[in-house]
Amino acid sequence: MTGRDTGRAASVSGEPSFLGIQRIPFRFQIGELRLSSPSAPLAVLECEPGGTLEPGWQMRLPPLGGSQGYLIRGATLPLDAEFERAPPGWRHSVLRSYPRHLVDMSTGFDAYMAKFSAKTRSTLRRKLRKFEELSGGKIQWSEYRTREEIAQFLPLARELSAKTYQERLLDAGLPDDPSFTDEALARADRGTLRAYLLFLNAGAVSYLYLPVEGGRVVYAYLGYDPNCAEHSPGTVLQLLAMERLFAEAIFSVFDFTEGAGRHKELFSTHALSCADLLILKRWSRASAIARVHRAFSRAEAWISSSLDRLGVKSFAKKLVRNFLSRG
Repeated sequence: MTGRDTGRAASVSGEPSFLGIQRIPFRFQIGELRLSSPSAPLAVLECEPGGTLEPGWQMRLPPLGGSQGYLIRGATLPLDAEFERAPPGWRHSVLRSYPRHLVDMSTGFDAYMAKFSAKTRSTLRRKLRKFEELSGGKIQWSEYRTREEIAQFLPLARELSAKTYQERLLDAGLPDDPSFTDEALARADRGTLRAYLLFLNAGAVSYLYLPVEGGRVVYAYLGYDPNCAEHSPGTVLQLLAMERLFAEAIFSVFDFTEGAGRHKELFSTHALSCADLLILKRWSRASAIARVHRAFSRAEAWISSSLDRLGVKSFAKKLVRNFLSRG
């Protein structure tokens, strides 16, 4: 895919959605080596892709309840001057900034595929063809939407997630707790969940879990069997799922959420510059953690850029990954 369009999505105004009070971890890590994750209760809000914070938005924040401040996810950059004017007793800061990769789903699947370069389309077709050959001539995969189907999906996906790089090294696999199960089943009842499994030799080799918020499909969890990595199961399943989602013709956008990555860059049609914002009680535990986290993040970024300049960043990452794998 050539070039990145960072401003294609139409501006969307409106208040951020309130997601409730959650314990938010502040992750202290160097590359993939996680050192600590202290957390604090925060009132969490989320902006729609391309959404803007209208004047006076701080006056309309929900009650804090028992939390120590607010986390506003996905605010489009640049921020307005209002964010810089913290009232007495409060501290405003940016927790992280990142590209938010999206897929415009207002076009059909054929138009979506046309956005890829000829070389990339050829590569994707080759991956599909090779996986089809491995599967005896027909790719075996399934979509899960109803309560009964999601009840079948979760144990299969969790068994697979336990093998994945995301869960073993990053603690970012598919959650295995009753509250997540209850939420997934409730979403299935409301029709606001799509989940997929890709199979090879009768075993699941990749899973994809996608909540639906309005017309937005949210990229929540993707994992694949590392023993099958050479066959690109994650890419194969993502492409199959995208075709199925386009065929429904009811979604406006596929939201890869925060962060960069080759997978997101490959499949997205455009990206927005976004940030997660913190509005914290100045003398709270959350504020103290946030100050230390910000200093640590700056130091980690300096180390990362220094290793990059020296040309040893990829080697260092490989050493850490091997170390963590043995652990």
